[in-house]
Amino acid sequence: MPFSLMFLWNGIDKNNSNFLWGFSFVSLSHIWLLSLHPLTWLGIPWLVSLIISIIIWLSCSLFGGFLVFSWGLIGKFLFFKRNCLEQNKFELIANVTILSFIWAFGEIVLSQTPFFWIGLGESLVPSDLYLAGLARWIGAPGLTIIQLIFGFWIFFICKRCKKNLSTNKILLNGIYLISFLHIVGFVLIMPEQRVLEHPVSIWQTNIPTREKSFVSNEKMKQAFFNSQKIAISQNADLLLAPEGTLRSDFILETPSKIDTLIGGFRKDKRYLKSSLLFFKKGEKVHINFKDKYRLVPLGERVPKFLSITKRGLSSVGGIENGIKSRLFKFEKDFISPVAVAICYEISDGINIINAARNGSKVILSISNLDPYPPILQRQFLSLARLRSIENNRDMILAANTGPSGLIRNDGRIDKLSSSNVSDTMLVFPNFFSKKTFYTNFGIKPFFIVFMVFILMKRLTY
Repeated sequence: MPFSLMFLWNGIDKNNSNFLWGFSFVSLSHIWLLSLHPLTWLGIPWLVSLIISIIIWLSCSLFGGFLVFSWGLIGKFLFFKRNCLEQNKFELIANVTILSFIWAFGEIVLSQTPFFWIGLGESLVPSDLYLAGLARWIGAPGLTIIQLIFGFWIFFICKRCKKNLSTNKILLNGIYLISFLHIVGFVLIMPEQRVLEHPVSIWQTNIPTREKSFVSNEKMKQAFFNSQKIAISQNADLLLAPEGTLRSDFILETPSKIDTLIGGFRKDKRYLKSSLLFFKKGEKVHINFKDKYRLVPLGERVPKFLSITKRGLSSVGGIENGIKSRLFKFEKDFISPVAVAICYEISDGINIINAARNGSKVILSISNLDPYPPILQRQFLSLARLRSIENNRDMILAANTGPSGLIRNDGRIDKLSSSNVSDTMLVFPNFFSKKTFYTNFGIKPFFIVFMVFILMKRLTY
């Protein structure tokens, strides 16, 4: 990523270059959106389905291009009116850092909306886990800033080389700093001793989204009880199952055999909600739930002006969102409370750290990533691993077609099932109460540091 960012900095005074970088970044990282096609299973004609998928993909790419274009304009007119080689050391450091902070703040704002998936900070995992270890202190926003600064460092060296200016000191200082940060990150995520208590079974249903509507409640009941039997045979204390597994009209005819957290739909008055449902052992109905709050635009939440058909672009459109808090307390002392991330709520690091700050011992992620290709699963794992590092919490993953498994509190994968297979696997999560610096203080320190550099910039004039 820093080498890619070198090209971004090189074209910061060129509007077309800024737009092209943002467009390319999003179009490549979000190319999985094309796998929405075909939508014929929703009754949409094949050609119309293809056009819809391309339009959604291009719209996201154009939006990304516009955002980077806007960022470039800020840099061009406020921070790089003069060539970077003409600026003194303190002015240059202040300008680059402030502009990097502005990018990070933009990602923070976007992460609180449905129009955000993955940012620069999360792109460090898995390629550079030690540098990502700094997320214990500075989270994804801090990693974004570091990468942008490293990108500028590479660009600045190249620019000085072209002018036949000395680069030895700049090169060495940068290498020393990069090495130091990697050592700090390595220390921060050194593996801890783990205990094998309170096993949890994960049911990877392997029921693709396009086939769910054809699975009757009777078949689902049988599959549900079979997975519970396997979990009992594994001596599990809890069973976890993916998002959207149960329909809203699903009813157990016999009591649950084991405490179960399972994704499903529920009716709240006249509204449909996607939730994590808790079935207590011996009960026929769920006794607690946590509703999904971040809904997929057009897929799950259809704007009123488009609601001629309330179905949207999924088999269950017109869903209403729940409250924003991701903290979930339920009747299971050894694990409760937990931080819950349903599907792409995993990209909202702010709400997850709020849940960790308020007492969650572990992060539960349930998702439905079908029919998207492996690139999306890899991105999902990158997000999940960084959330674990940020909060010093184990994360249990349950997805319909994968990835399902356990990510340790240090961001390392403990166990992971194969994709596109039905499996009930056993994991041993550890439950941590110690909070990281980032969990405790969140993004507040960033505003303080940002103002310090603003002051530094003013003093350089």
